[in-house]
Amino acid sequence: MKGKWKAIPVLDYTCDDFEWSSDLKGTLKDTFGIDDFRLCQQGVCNANMDKRDIVCLMPAAGGKSLTYQLPALSTPGCTLVISPLVSLITDQVLNLQEIGVEAVKLIGATPKEDHKRIEIRRRFHRMAEGRLSENEKEIKLCYVTPEKLAKDKTFIPLLEKLDRAGKLSRIAIDEAHCVSQGHNFRPDYMKLNKLREHFPDVPIMALTATCTRAVLKDITRTLGLQSELVDGNHATTEGTVYFSSPIYRENLHYRVVAKPDKVSEVYQTMTDYILGNHPHDSGIIYCFTKKETENVARMIREYSGDKISTGVYHSKISGEDKETLYMSWRTGAIKVVCATIAFGMGIDKSDVRFVLHHSIPKSLEGYYQESGRAGRDGKDADCILYYRPQDISSIGAISYFDKDGPSKLHAMCKYAEDLDQCRKVQFARYFSHSDDASTPIMDASDTNDDSSPCRHCDNCTRPVTALRSKDIKLAAWKVVKIATAVQNIGVRLTLNMLSDLVRGLGSAEKVNLDLDALCRGPVDLPKTDVDHILVRLLTQKYLQEDYLHLPKTTILYLVPGTLATQLTLHTKDIIEQNANLNIPYAFEAPSSLSSPSTPKNNRSSAKASFSRKRKIPKDDYTYTENIKETELDSEKTDTEEDVLPPPKRSRTGVETRAMRKLRGSGSLRDI
Repeated sequence: MKGKWKAIPVLDYTCDDFEWSSDLKGTLKDTFGIDDFRLCQQGVCNANMDKRDIVCLMPAAGGKSLTYQLPALSTPGCTLVISPLVSLITDQVLNLQEIGVEAVKLIGATPKEDHKRIEIRRRFHRMAEGRLSENEKEIKLCYVTPEKLAKDKTFIPLLEKLDRAGKLSRIAIDEAHCVSQGHNFRPDYMKLNKLREHFPDVPIMALTATCTRAVLKDITRTLGLQSELVDGNHATTEGTVYFSSPIYRENLHYRVVAKPDKVSEVYQTMTDYILGNHPHDSGIIYCFTKKETENVARMIREYSGDKISTGVYHSKISGEDKETLYMSWRTGAIKVVCATIAFGMGIDKSDVRFVLHHSIPKSLEGYYQESGRAGRDGKDADCILYYRPQDISSIGAISYFDKDGPSKLHAMCKYAEDLDQCRKVQFARYFSHSDDASTPIMDASDTNDDSSPCRHCDNCTRPVTALRSKDIKLAAWKVVKIATAVQNIGVRLTLNMLSDLVRGLGSAEKVNLDLDALCRGPVDLPKTDVDHILVRLLTQKYLQEDYLHLPKTTILYLVPGTLATQLTLHTKDIIEQNANLNIPYAFEAPSSLSSPSTPKNNRSSAKASFSRKRKIPKDDYTYTENIKETELDSEKTDTEEDVLPPPKRSRTGVETRAMRKLRGSGSLRDI
């Protein structure tokens, strides 16, 4: 009848009354030895059996691999699994083979691997042609890396042959966030966009533990998934089915610890923590540079009197040495691995009791992934970040080259600076609301408990008396006034230099500011408090980064930000009297906010200046007090297991006059 309303079919994939439900449950128990599903596993398996495109967001150790392995055993044909790391592939294939599953890997270039690869290909041809012998079984899971898929020109035609014969059941893409530039970016993941062209009718599932809205948008676009996401609990028959589980893991205890200024104290603090809490346990210490991993490993071993056995892992370590270290760590011969982020995805050790970060990571996504390698056995584990604002200079100089690098680092800084809000809530809000892309399904799928505090992180357990909230608007006003005045005379300052200048310190030469006349005196706070305030102003856009690129070096300066005039257009009296301009900030008590940062005799003349120790191009008038603190050789850091060269062109930031001049003369090359 014309105009008659027609109901739209809706499916709840989380229920257990599908025609295949009993078969799945039986295989789950008989093959994998698991009694019941966890988190959203059942829903993802059901959607898989229903041949749907899927995006699955599940925390580390949540059981993502089961969601494609179990359906693979219950459907005809082979499931293609694209995974980023050889070590992860090897572990999964061995584990599957041990329980009798026909799983293979197409990796490696040794003669032995070549022989295996040839035999696997022949077996695939026999599958497609229906010529398997009586003793041969179908290959149920085939694992490859994205790099192997991109470089092997004969593999896609073989998969197409399987597809025509109805023997390619699904494509599962693990660590799918790698398709998005930025965190753990892998160029060959971008080439997976060809899969949908070659296999338009084969369902594709993307799995990840790290997915903001922008990353989700990249995943669906790159993989050719339908842009309309439907909730797996209430799914229509069209669209990509979206599943998510709470990213929070209640056995992980998050803390941010003030990182001492002295290097020796950092080593001692970490050593004392390990000996005092986990003297016989396994752990990971993430460092920012390769050199740091070697120093931290050596010094913790020395400071502990060889009670803590340590190893080093970064991209320059040979493959053989990496494998030896990994196995020594897994078996307990080495207790602590000091590593860059090269020691990343695919780390499969369940009893890691602590993950320490020697320096602040470049993004909250990265921190979540790295800290999530602790406590995969479900038992209590510690995730501790050692943080000091000064590290922002070196790390920010490198993050400049990442897509959205500065904004991601700002989010990480907000996490580290926040002494009040529950860490669980911070993670949940970041992953749900950090991007502008409109993805309502992410909000609809969030569980209600994400907004409730965990009650066991540092912020939840910190006594109310341990914090003192202060209004920092006057200090902020002085900082921005001084930064503006310095910029107006053609000078740029690093975080450390600006921190000293606003407190009235520095050597008397070249740059002279009368702080009494400019802002009625310096900021009368200790350096530690001022450093934290500078980071707060940076994340709130009262300050912003400015970069100078030199051969092998990028220097980060702080200059007035886009919101600077919201403070500088007011007088000191208005700033002090107008409550609408308040900038609340929580400091750890007992707060030294009311104490002078330097003796009064050092402040008698409220003038501050800096000497020029390194000559920068004349027309830039940039002065650097301690260039060693702000320089960072890009070759010292890792980005992933197969380290990628830095991009040819920067994507964010402002090119200064000095940069343009150097670039024009050919003296400045891209890093």
